[in-house]
Amino acid sequence: MAGNFKHLVLILFYFFCFSCQSSEKRSQLGSELISGNLNVLLDNLDYFNTSNNSLTVAVYQNVGENKSDQEIIVKNFQNKFNLKNEKIFDQPIRLEKIPKKIGNYPLFVDTDNTFQKRDDTLKISFVNLIISENNQYAAVEVIKSLGNGAKYEVYYFKQKNDKWIFQGKELIALG
Repeated sequence: MAGNFKHLVLILFYFFCFSCQSSEKRSQLGSELISGNLNVLLDNLDYFNTSNNSLTVAVYQNVGENKSDQEIIVKNFQNKFNLKNEKIFDQPIRLEKIPKKIGNYPLFVDTDNTFQKRDDTLKISFVNLIISENNQYAAVEVIKSLGNGAKYEVYYFKQKNDKWIFQGKELIALG
């Protein structure tokens, strides 16, 4: 009986270690996807600059979740890449480095996660990250908000030669 218990504990230990490594790899892939494709993910910032005043872009440091959009994002992701049983990646991802500027817009990492409406700072949130089980496909929802307006877009990527290649985007809501 004690021998069976040892085997069970050993199997559970290996399963836990493998699960942690897989989760860490996906966290790293998610961070690389966002950091390596900021120019793509932060396209069309001019959409929000209607008064020709200078805007600053604040990028939230933590990749999060937007539960109200998850079902449609998972469904569209699976349809786009002909996948099944995919789900939102729910492990923590922190963005540490971003460029100082994208186009004409200064950027900074926003470590204060309290939402404040401001008319001079465009807030960017990365939410609902999906990385396929085979780590070859990914999608991330980008929420761009300024004052009372917001734009919700999903960006799709495919991994090729260890690089994330942009495969298209989809506007899912304007607010």
